[in-house]
Amino acid sequence: MNLFRTSLKARAFALFVLLFGATLVLDYLVFNQLYFYLPNEMEWDTSPWYNFEKKRKDLKADSSPNKVIVTGSSVALYSVLPDVLNRRANGSYNVDFYSHVAMAPSDLYYYKEDIVKTNPKMVMYVLNLADFQWEYVFIENGKFRFEKKLWIDEFADRYPAKLFYPLEFLKDYFFDIGRKKISKLAAKSLFYASRYRVFFWDPIDTYIENHFRSGRSYNKYQGSLPKEGIWSKGWTKLSASMQCDISKKEEDSIFFSRNHSKIKFSFYQTEEDAFKKLPLVHSEERIFSKSGWVGIAWKSFSLPSSQSYFLKLEVLEGDTTAKAADLFRTGKDYPVGVRLSHYFCKEPSYADRSYLREPYYDEVRFTEMTSEEYDEDYFQRMLESADQRNELYRLNVLRQNKKKIGTTKFEAWMEYTRVLEISDYFKEKNIPFVLVLAPENPVESVLYTKSEWFQGMTTHLRTHIESNGQNFHNEVDFSSVKQMFFDPHHMTYDGAYAFQPTLEQIISSSLNR
Repeated sequence: MNLFRTSLKARAFALFVLLFGATLVLDYLVFNQLYFYLPNEMEWDTSPWYNFEKKRKDLKADSSPNKVIVTGSSVALYSVLPDVLNRRANGSYNVDFYSHVAMAPSDLYYYKEDIVKTNPKMVMYVLNLADFQWEYVFIENGKFRFEKKLWIDEFADRYPAKLFYPLEFLKDYFFDIGRKKISKLAAKSLFYASRYRVFFWDPIDTYIENHFRSGRSYNKYQGSLPKEGIWSKGWTKLSASMQCDISKKEEDSIFFSRNHSKIKFSFYQTEEDAFKKLPLVHSEERIFSKSGWVGIAWKSFSLPSSQSYFLKLEVLEGDTTAKAADLFRTGKDYPVGVRLSHYFCKEPSYADRSYLREPYYDEVRFTEMTSEEYDEDYFQRMLESADQRNELYRLNVLRQNKKKIGTTKFEAWMEYTRVLEISDYFKEKNIPFVLVLAPENPVESVLYTKSEWFQGMTTHLRTHIESNGQNFHNEVDFSSVKQMFFDPHHMTYDGAYAFQPTLEQIISSSLNR
């Protein structure tokens, strides 16, 4: 009888091992392999965690020998334009991102081995003071203190640790975190389904919307770009002039915010005709009785033939404002006209654009402001009642610490020393490494760049980086034009475009060193 019971236990255990192993294999095949065969059709800054994991896999699958990997947080994403740099490089190198929002130096520390697997020709780390996790830094009476226990506790709950390095983080801090977080990290270490559930439906929903729906639900506008500019959500100004290819489209859609909106459609043969005010091909005013999305059948305009025209839309009645359209909540308001469908006046292109920016009016508007207008707008968006607005919590903590570091001398802390360890690692792997301190809004940088603390930090960084035979570039004061930034440390598209020649020189000099 005892032998029979032992045999049953052995069989049950063997069955459990078999089922558990099969579950792990199925989980790996479905969620870590087959799932990523689905094409990524999302635009810039959409589903950042899926985009990052997809990008990591694509980089490792790409065997080209001339990859320049740009890594860092959203500051890197907003400072570097890979498509611009690659056009100028003319094949001598190819810039690509290994970056995600809120990437701290500790995140990069855990990614460094994975970056090596991409076979980079060079790694460029674009770093900003904001990346040093100031929520865990306290400066009191001139003393600098880093709360490591608080850092460990909260880092265990951050998406990067849970999604991309749960096992590594668990190994390092097993005895420092609670049971619930241990079990959560352990589960995510075992099962990709547990890791990826936070973004699992994002690429699927986007694919379905692109191919089987109306194009009225999207994150970033990808249609024909009006000469007057367009907001990223597809809202026009009061007029919008654009090339309109209707040869392969039966209809597009327009969203009206008010009942009885009136819009004028003017069709020209070419943009030059419209500019010179030559005779129209067709002009028509239409009134739309109800607000909401309305289909626009191109054949209903009785145009001479289905081809490409230059179209001018003019909102005569029914306009609204950017705030009313929920484009933002604070700062200077703007009149807006109508919202255009995803690929308005343009044949859809579903290429991966997850890491490519467009010059939307969301950012272009800042370059059109006077200094006084920018200061007023910046105060309303970034400073007014900052201690009472949750969305400004991190920025407010950072700003207060920028003021305080002027009263203390530089001291290294864990997030800072991670940068030194990353430098040492790439030296060991014989991979060229460049550290670039990213440009910062002069409205903010003036608070600390002349301080003894900042001078001490940059001197310490430069000494360590250059002792490893690597390059260090301090570009914090790159520009005195505050309109090149839409917040303390993120550059507008125009600002980033102006920064690319500097990056081009940095890359070329580092590769030829």
